[in-house]
Amino acid sequence: MRNYFSGIVGNQKLTERLSMDIEENKIPHALIIEGDTGSGRHTVVKYFAAALSCERRNGSEALPCRKCPSCEKIFGEKSPDIIKIGLEGEKTSIGVDAVRFMKTDIFVEPNDLKYKFYIIEDAEKMTVQAQNAFLLSLEEPPPYVVFILICNNSSLLLETVRSRALTVRTERLSPQIMRDYLLTESKEAKSLFQTSGDEFEELLLSCDGSIGRALMLLNSKERKKLFSDRDIASKIISLAADRDLKKAFDILSALGQKRQEICQRLLLVQTAVRDLIVLKKCEKPELCFYTDTEKAGEISTHFTLSSLFDIYGAAAEAVDCLEKNANVRLTLLNMFIASKLL
Repeated sequence: MRNYFSGIVGNQKLTERLSMDIEENKIPHALIIEGDTGSGRHTVVKYFAAALSCERRNGSEALPCRKCPSCEKIFGEKSPDIIKIGLEGEKTSIGVDAVRFMKTDIFVEPNDLKYKFYIIEDAEKMTVQAQNAFLLSLEEPPPYVVFILICNNSSLLLETVRSRALTVRTERLSPQIMRDYLLTESKEAKSLFQTSGDEFEELLLSCDGSIGRALMLLNSKERKKLFSDRDIASKIISLAADRDLKKAFDILSALGQKRQEICQRLLLVQTAVRDLIVLKKCEKPELCFYTDTEKAGEISTHFTLSSLFDIYGAAAEAVDCLEKNANVRLTLLNMFIASKLL
């Protein structure tokens, strides 16, 4: 089978499925691409659109060629036949007006590509009314129209929408695939690896299998914030082991005032505790926070399983309360007391 996604890292099941459809000329008129932010969803869209539009399809080389006028327009984001629909301004949902535009525009034939692509960003944020209005276009679009819905969670779409589209999901990449890609493609990654291998490994774990997130974290400002958050999470774990009252209030203050920032730090605490629990239960654990298994194993000896579950549960409950707009200081105090940090 011809390779239509040579520039995609990982995601073998997804690319094989779409390649087969292209090879057999069974092009879905609607495609849902589900996955985490930064997992390559937009890159898949570009390659899919370019593979269908490449002007060298009759040749023997891998597609898309990325050199013909159609490919250059698609990868350069200059094609008038790729229309993006999404959140506008400060709106938190996609309403009926966006769908009405599509309903009219789909009957205008493509300018210079074989297909006309409508890419709906954050598709799960379409209102119920918008999704119902979209069904009419989705059921019987013109033969040259392809709808692509990009979302984090396709289950938030109406079943009537999902049943009329092919759903594929981007996968989290393994640390080894991430490492190989970054060291091959990113000068910043190479530099970090050479100057601080430990920080590079911490970054790999923190990007959660997302190349997009990894590239973002290579920015010095973002990386500084990441390591600050990880340091606070590590201090909370350390505090749970020695229960130093002065340190407890220092860390309580260091957690910050902003809800989102605090939640991110507490989620890191949960990840660290998860590692310590796994270390007590498995011989060859796959860690998500600690880069040094031996060091993490030593830390885990300071806790019982029961105490680790208490810390994890207290952090999880605090995140839930903060997301429900509970008082920040009171929530954190309750968490510290419940997890016996105070």
